[in-house]
Amino acid sequence: MPGPAAILLLAVGAAAAARPTDLTGFYAYTAEDVIEYVDSPEGTVRVHYSVEGPNQVKALDADDDGIPDLAQDTALEAELVLQAYADAGFRLPLSEEDMGLEPLGGSNALDFYLVDFDGTGDGQFGTDRCSGGVCSGYMMMENDFKGYGYPDLGEAVRTLSSHELFHGVQYAYAVDQPGWVAEGTATWAEYLYDPDSYDFRAWCGRVLEEPERALDRPPSGAFTGWEYGTALWFGFMDQALGTESLVALQEALAELGGDQDIDALAAVIADAGTDIETLFAAYASWNLAVGDRAGVAESYDFAADLTEVAIAKEGDSVVDDERIYPLATLYVRLDHAGGPLYWATADDPTGLSWAVHPVADGGADGPVADAVATGSFDGPGRVELADLDAGGVFVVVSHPLFAENSIAIDYCLGDADVASECVAEDDGDGAADTGGEEKGGCSSAGRTSGSLWLGLLALVGLGRRRR
Repeated sequence: MPGPAAILLLAVGAAAAARPTDLTGFYAYTAEDVIEYVDSPEGTVRVHYSVEGPNQVKALDADDDGIPDLAQDTALEAELVLQAYADAGFRLPLSEEDMGLEPLGGSNALDFYLVDFDGTGDGQFGTDRCSGGVCSGYMMMENDFKGYGYPDLGEAVRTLSSHELFHGVQYAYAVDQPGWVAEGTATWAEYLYDPDSYDFRAWCGRVLEEPERALDRPPSGAFTGWEYGTALWFGFMDQALGTESLVALQEALAELGGDQDIDALAAVIADAGTDIETLFAAYASWNLAVGDRAGVAESYDFAADLTEVAIAKEGDSVVDDERIYPLATLYVRLDHAGGPLYWATADDPTGLSWAVHPVADGGADGPVADAVATGSFDGPGRVELADLDAGGVFVVVSHPLFAENSIAIDYCLGDADVASECVAEDDGDGAADTGGEEKGGCSSAGRTSGSLWLGLLALVGLGRRRR
């Protein structure tokens, strides 16, 4: 995975935080700092910076107007970010006045403070007061970016302004949003503001590295970046359902509570006229068609810029066991000899969906084609997924449900002989083969489960809907 910038986790404490000008707190000015400020063109943002002292801002002043370019550029960029969020339909960060406070930075503008993070981060949205489930606050950002990995100061300011200010947007709806929603939507917001955002694309690779992990269940322990990587799911919602679906998600969280992420997401999906099974199965297929596999199958506008999704198993056939978690996906690649491709298991895979994607033009690898067959499993047995020409093929098995439990299966994937290792071939009276249309309701060769296939076609029609 590329090395995205290290952005501090959203702090959601209800207590008001000390501002840097209070000379206390982890990121603060000192008595030796000489503090000045510059307002944005429309006066919606005020940037505070030090011209002398330990937190002195990067001194470059190309236009020789006496104001450091970093401070001036930050004020303008932040104002443009806020305008973009307003244009998309989002609430803007609450001011001190909204929360019944006196102006804390000398005005009711949204305050930015350029301070030295000393390599421990590069930006943070702090709170002043929280009440009624919402908070007002201010922004802190690195003062010179010395030693950071951004290609230039412009990229740093765009990334930090768009990411951290979206935390301010979230606070205007509901506190206590879980990390995968809070950081995922804030990282997606970088893309909303700047469709060329490298940082957004780099973090999306985190989820593609580990597709077998449940989307809403980050790894425990030390920071792993998973919450940032879930921006890929919100990027999918943006392109499949429209940016308004992300606005609706924040509104649902405001109504239900910041910690009611799954209920809020389910409500948004239902209001969009679809369901999580259809939507997540399409997301799983889009995630296959990225990187070197992009270019033919329906996928993201930025699909070619992403790293390829991790493949769990590959070979001429696969006989294995797997535990598939809710909102997670198993990807298998086969070198298929041609003819029927079977899935078989004696376990119950009910709740799992599948899609078969050949490599385009019959190749061994490279861009994948749209699914030639899709379906949902409904009971143990043996299912003919598709009848295929020889070549590379990917089988995508997802658990596209809001569910509490994972599904553990021993499965066989390959030709009829391989399938018989898991489930014996029907001897003519139907006693051994419990799969197929009669038992499982899954797709047989050349046909698909009607509801899922129509849902995927509908999503193709919805694809590319943007702001």
